[in-house]
Amino acid sequence: MNTMPRNFSSLEINDEIDKSVSDIWIQIEFFLFLMGQIFAIPCYLFVMYHILAHRTARRALHNHVIIMILLYCFLDLIIDLSLTMSYSLSKSVPLFSPILCLTWQFVDYGIWYGSISLMLWASIERHILVFHTKLVRTSQRRLLFHYIPLIFFSLYTPTLYFYLIFIYPCHMAYDDKTIRCGSLCYLKSAPIWFFYYDILTHYVVPVLLVAVFSAILILRFLKQRSRLKRATKWRQCRKMIIQLGLVSISYIVFDLPYIIIVIVQSSGHPEFGHKILSPYISHMVYVPAIIVPYAILKHHA
Repeated sequence: MNTMPRNFSSLEINDEIDKSVSDIWIQIEFFLFLMGQIFAIPCYLFVMYHILAHRTARRALHNHVIIMILLYCFLDLIIDLSLTMSYSLSKSVPLFSPILCLTWQFVDYGIWYGSISLMLWASIERHILVFHTKLVRTSQRRLLFHYIPLIFFSLYTPTLYFYLIFIYPCHMAYDDKTIRCGSLCYLKSAPIWFFYYDILTHYVVPVLLVAVFSAILILRFLKQRSRLKRATKWRQCRKMIIQLGLVSISYIVFDLPYIIIVIVQSSGHPEFGHKILSPYISHMVYVPAIIVPYAILKHHA
């Protein structure tokens, strides 16, 4: 059986609670995330209602990817974050059952990776909607350059992990004393290349590309703002770019430390950052799900 080092077999491996972490810190972290959830949930509902209830906002192309990002982040907030924090506090899986375990794993992998994939597409599509609008002027072009990519980035990782978690033929040993009820059963027989493909294709590379495409978008906007100011949609373009910038920054700031540690660990230094990774760094990846609705609300175009 081919296996990867424990520290690199996807995200689940690094967020077990280190025994050296004080109970006080765990309680503080639980309280902070709980407060974040309490305030973020009504913000999600308000923003989603505002977009979906108004025909113009609902039909605007730039809002379609935003709707999907909101949906995926909301699921991650109310399911994955809630269960993770409850586990951190009690050291056991709440409401333990096979269906809950599988749902938790699916949201943690398929939906969470899906939100990152959608962020990547949003950072690419903004270039099209701001600087290359002719690519979406006709229905055929909108299908090719808007709807097909949106469907792909929305469904790729959820479909993949639905198969791996619910359909893949393997035996899952459920453990209520382990986060997410234990390792995904397919990991026991997965080839070594899949671990690299998983973490690089679904997480590391997309987050880095989000940073690159967002930075390029801002630079292009600053360089061409005099021309764009003469356009009738100057205000909307500016809002779209600021909105993407705020959401992108939340992912970059809170995911990049984790990515750096994972890359260094996978390069032959398995102990690098181990003492700060769990839970100080690994749980930071949940923060964007709390910030996203505020960033979208602040600059909703």
